[in-house]
Amino acid sequence: MVLCLVEFVISFLITGRLFRLNDTLTSWSAGILAHMAKLCVRSLDIGIYTWLFTHYRLGTFSMDSWWSWIGAILFTDLGYYWFHRASHEINLFWAAHQVHHSSEEFNLSVALRQSVVSHLGAWVFYLPMAVVGFTPVTFLVHHQFNLLYQFWIHTSLIKNLGPLEWVLNTPSHHRAHHGRNPLYIDINYGGVFIIWDRLFGTFQVEDPAEPAYYGLVGKLQSHNALYVQIVRLKEIWRRIGTHTNLPDKISAALKGPRWRPGLPFFGLLQRHIPLRDKEKNPEVMYNPSIPVWMMVYATLHFSAVLPYFFAMLARYEHEGSWTVTQVAITFAHVGLSLSFVGSVLDKRWWIPAAETLRCGALSALFTSLPGFSAGEQDPMLVHAMLALFVASMCFWPIYALSQAKRKVT
Repeated sequence: MVLCLVEFVISFLITGRLFRLNDTLTSWSAGILAHMAKLCVRSLDIGIYTWLFTHYRLGTFSMDSWWSWIGAILFTDLGYYWFHRASHEINLFWAAHQVHHSSEEFNLSVALRQSVVSHLGAWVFYLPMAVVGFTPVTFLVHHQFNLLYQFWIHTSLIKNLGPLEWVLNTPSHHRAHHGRNPLYIDINYGGVFIIWDRLFGTFQVEDPAEPAYYGLVGKLQSHNALYVQIVRLKEIWRRIGTHTNLPDKISAALKGPRWRPGLPFFGLLQRHIPLRDKEKNPEVMYNPSIPVWMMVYATLHFSAVLPYFFAMLARYEHEGSWTVTQVAITFAHVGLSLSFVGSVLDKRWWIPAAETLRCGALSALFTSLPGFSAGEQDPMLVHAMLALFVASMCFWPIYALSQAKRKVT
């Protein structure tokens, strides 16, 4: 988050434009939920990888040689390429990955906007590395490097890297990847390298004459972090319900997001849209107008979630895992709170009642939640959070009454 704030300052100094708070908080919220989910199943991928390496490897690559490191870098990125490509070209995988593409901005915060379930299927694409003979430690190191590399390419500040554009995945290539313009859909899947896209025919250069419009083709009209996670699953379920035979129902989930009966596996895509059609339908970001105090309120309550997240993170990093009950309670509390923060930014009509209930419950129970019991937090933080929850609980009924009186008069 610190690097996101640094980018925010640099971008403002260069362009004079501020990143939208609603979009940024949604990205950070999705990132928190995704990281919490990953903590709970962190041993799944490496556990299966280790088992396969132990029992079925063809040999062992020693990491004492430079060519073994290069091989591991390439193998890891090739695995990521196919996972990323499947995440776009198989509807059920896209239901998870679309979370990452749902932002209409393109900055470092978007790198944090991830699905809570996408990592559950990613490990399959790296298993050939275990069979070939790359050790579990080698896989972990290079997998983490691969993911860390992808963070910095989510920026609009870096335009072109010259000759490196031929080999590496760069901000320019990744801006094109995130575009919802037909020209940019389903292209540039590489993590570190762009060579796989050039090799397998999925490369598309960023065209200065065709600036990328970010976000989903269907345009997500929400900053609710939980809704962002499930919106595509709802659409898949709806499509399954419209089909009468089993093969079409299965195809609706496992073929391409654009597939319909009678179309090819991936559906059809018109790459170039005539200029007149663009002029008829200009791009407008989803950006509800809300007063400044609502932005401050959303920021404060987003911040109030962070101590619970950091407590869970610290426990998993240093002391071991929580119980199933503790994890379930934390997920319910954090997920609901972040969902309501997004709905405040959406200015949903039901927020006064919902926030009154949530803040009332937290006023009474927040010190009993995992991460806050038994004096685990600083007393000043505890008192500040209690004041926030009590004040918010009292504020919303007054606000609702004032709004009702205004409507009457």
